[in-house]
Amino acid sequence: MNKVDKIAEFQGRYRFLSNFYPAYVTLDGSTYFSSEAAYQAYKSLDIAERMRFSELSAGEAKKQGSQIPLRADWEKVKFSVMERIVRAKFTQNPYLAKHLVETGDSEIVEGNTWNDVIWGVDLTTGEGQNNLGKILMKIRNELQENGVPEGEETNEIRCKSFDNGISVRLQDISRTKFECVVNEADETLFAGWSVFDAIHREAGEELIKECQTLGGCRITEAKITNGYNLAARYVIHTVSPHYGGTGDSFLLELTLRNILDLAKEKGIHSIAIPAIGCAKECFPNEEGTRIAAKAVVNWKNENPDYAIEVAFTCADPYVYKCFCEALT
Repeated sequence: MNKVDKIAEFQGRYRFLSNFYPAYVTLDGSTYFSSEAAYQAYKSLDIAERMRFSELSAGEAKKQGSQIPLRADWEKVKFSVMERIVRAKFTQNPYLAKHLVETGDSEIVEGNTWNDVIWGVDLTTGEGQNNLGKILMKIRNELQENGVPEGEETNEIRCKSFDNGISVRLQDISRTKFECVVNEADETLFAGWSVFDAIHREAGEELIKECQTLGGCRITEAKITNGYNLAARYVIHTVSPHYGGTGDSFLLELTLRNILDLAKEKGIHSIAIPAIGCAKECFPNEEGTRIAAKAVVNWKNENPDYAIEVAFTCADPYVYKCFCEALT
């Protein structure tokens, strides 16, 4: 990874620094799906209330956290609470700790466009205390001095199996040990959403170099590369149709079929597939997961002679629930 003097935003390859990044955090016996969910939970001293946040995605946790009564000492303890949570995120996830250490001595700044001048810095005005950035740099210094925690964290929180070799897994897709993972990108193959960032960060720079040789990718098309530093041997790249377009449901189903056709052609027998089409401004989670589940079930029924394990893999608990309901 190329060194930079300043990390100004928690986007792209630095998305893992964000509290919204799907990294499991266990505190006081409860596991949260992100640092943000843990932070919002600790606004309350009520254990039952905190437990409720352990079932929420980062976005939903932030929304609900703004509606609960704050504990009386919150203003006094919120900075120490945040530091405890962020430290847990990196000490409990060694691969994230490794990436944090790799930022070297770069200044870490949570630049934002939502006027947060407490935890970050407003990119428009340049004002802000950058308290989250300071916490990250403090923890990075500790890791650089004491070393990255050893061991392989358990990043699969939940798994539900269905008939015909299909399962739904709540975990970071870039950490799965399937033979192949699916990456949802744009038509250039050089950009995408959270799944894209996670896969490319784990795979390393060789992946983007191979993508540069593919000549882009059309909507519904599937193209394959090596997995490089991923646990997966291969990556299948695809581009989903946009929700609301002509024949969008058919095109999304075709996308899933093309992925499985390519996997069969290459002799792949286990594959992790994200919630294709459900990224920002695309298919609603309920509809996108239903179409994807139907497409995979139909494909497997039409290819009974080919054994392939398919895992719908997501880091958002609500998307996980939608997949489970769709398959049920």
